[in-house]
Amino acid sequence: MKSIEENHAAKQSREEILESVVPQFEKFIESRESYIQALEKTLKAVVGEHQHIVNQQGDIKTSIDELVAMQRLSNIIGTAQEPNSIIKTLIELTEQVIPVIEASIFLFDSTTRRLVPLTAHGSAELEREAQQHLEAGIVDWIFSEKKTVIIPDLSHLMKNGATKNYVMVPLMLRGQGIGVYMIHTEKKQEEFSHQDIQLLTVLANQAAVGVENWRTQMQLVKANNELKSYQSQMLQVAKLVALGELAASIVHEIKNPIQILSMQIEIIMMGKGGEDALPMLQKQIQRLAEITRRLMNFSRGFSEESLQDIVDVNRELKFIGDIIEHDLQTKRITVEYALSEKLPGIQGSAQQLQQVFLNLLINARDAMPEGGALRLATEVKDFQLQIHISDTGVGIAEENMTQLFAPFFTTKEEGKGTGLGLSICKKIITNHRGEIKVTSELGKGTTFTIYLPLQRTMKKA
Repeated sequence: MKSIEENHAAKQSREEILESVVPQFEKFIESRESYIQALEKTLKAVVGEHQHIVNQQGDIKTSIDELVAMQRLSNIIGTAQEPNSIIKTLIELTEQVIPVIEASIFLFDSTTRRLVPLTAHGSAELEREAQQHLEAGIVDWIFSEKKTVIIPDLSHLMKNGATKNYVMVPLMLRGQGIGVYMIHTEKKQEEFSHQDIQLLTVLANQAAVGVENWRTQMQLVKANNELKSYQSQMLQVAKLVALGELAASIVHEIKNPIQILSMQIEIIMMGKGGEDALPMLQKQIQRLAEITRRLMNFSRGFSEESLQDIVDVNRELKFIGDIIEHDLQTKRITVEYALSEKLPGIQGSAQQLQQVFLNLLINARDAMPEGGALRLATEVKDFQLQIHISDTGVGIAEENMTQLFAPFFTTKEEGKGTGLGLSICKKIITNHRGEIKVTSELGKGTTFTIYLPLQRTMKKA
């Protein structure tokens, strides 16, 4: 057995060991808890940062989606060619930026110093408000500074005590103010961000481009209508000039049935009329009425009517040939017809084609001052209706062939031609989706050939 001294020594030794180990253990525990706390903080920070990144990514995606939508719609504004489309799309885009009570574009008229609404989207009250700001010099300021302004709606504030504002965005084009985009909104002034103002400015600039495109289109339409009107007048003048040249032939064409009528009436009055007297009178009256009707149709004002009639080319060519026949006979020019009997009708305008035929026959007549022969032929060839007008005249010099269809070009003596005939012919034939070509040889004659497309119809099964 161990002695008491030995036990006491062992106990003392254990106590010494514990005294030295326990603090170290406690220190370890304390360090471990600190470590765990630090780790928890780190994990919490990492989770928070991750969530922040996720939120940022969501915000970025939303912003990108909004920007893509804004860009797509703003392009619609810039390319729109109709005012209602411009303002409608502009308001839709604006509503993605700020709430809109009403909005409208007002164009600045420098002559009257008024803001004129582009469309009827805005109310009369909004128009009055815009005009008041113009008179107050605010519009001139936003034009010079190229800045958007937010103006309190004082009338609403006084009545209801609530805040509403007018936003005036300048419409700038090439550095010049052409108008304002005015928005009535419930958004408070202090809630407007710099980004809101920037977006509204971008939209207004796109709207300015759209307005300019629309204005340009309107100017082009107006110029085109004026050009059409001028061309119609030019064509009408050329037509009446041609009819004036053929006055003798027209009188002769009308005189023949009148003479027959006069003779038959005289015979009837003498009591010598036979059974065929009445049918003969009716025939000549119908002939006279038809000549008069067609001459009136031909001489009426030229119009850009739709080319939807079915035209009998042989009939119209023969009609013009009959009008000019007497004139040709007096100039010792014979006429030969070689018209295809199975010629189909073509889609077009009888009146316009008559003018082509008349111009070409007059040119042929003038090319044969010493007399000659004129041949009028029609045929179907290569899926086209072809019209050939040939003369045995003086021909056309090679150096003049390239200018033949140019407006105001003529080889006739001064005072005997306007130089419009062939250019008019080319325009009319082109409108009929056809072609007109010419071949000529000096001293032997000239042939004009007109190519017109045939109507294509689907055969039923």
